[in-house]
This record gives sequence, structure tokens and C-alpha cells, in this order.
Amino acid sequence: GYVLQCIHCKQITIGFGILVFSRTVTEFYKLVEDTHSCYAHHLAMGIDPKLRSIPFLQLSEHSCVTVSLNDLYYLGELLDFACAKLQLEKMIASLPNN
Repeated sequence: GYVLQCIHCKQITIGFGILVFSRTVTEFYKLVEDTHSCYAHHLAMGIDPKLRSIPFLQLSEHSCVTVSLNDLYYLGELLDFACAKLQLEKMIASLPNN
């Protein structure tokens, strides 16, 4: 997967499997929360990690897709990495110029 941010509008585009979708920065952070919450909930239920039976509305604006527990795990990893990168860039931008 991949995560890209437009330097002009700051919209974040996420590519994951065959899905590609865009979010504002606020919506992106909500997606991160929802992904981790959904993963934790279904992990606690003991769902088969490979079975694509988990409805996940956040991935598509117009329809619900079903994902596996493994998919949610890897999406969470991808989004966490992107969050860390955004936070690092924000921190670097706030450093003094000298």
C-alpha cells in the first residue's frame, strides 16, 4: 500500500490492495482510529484472520467493503507509518531556521 499527501491541498490519498481513496487530514486521523478500533474489536471476537468477512465502511465512500483481520492489521501498520511521517514533518517544520 501507499499513502500520499498533496502539497497543495493537503488531501491524503491511500492506496491499499485494489482500493484507492482520499481523505482530508482530519478524516485521515479518524480513519486511523477506526481501523485500530475495528481491528481490536474483531480480534477480541476471535475471527479467522484470513476470512474476509469484516464490513469496513471507512474504506469506500459509496459502498461497504469486507476485509480480513489480516487486512486491517496491515492497513493499520501502513496508516501508523504515515501518521509518524506526518508528525515528523510537522516537528521539523517547527524547528528554528538556524
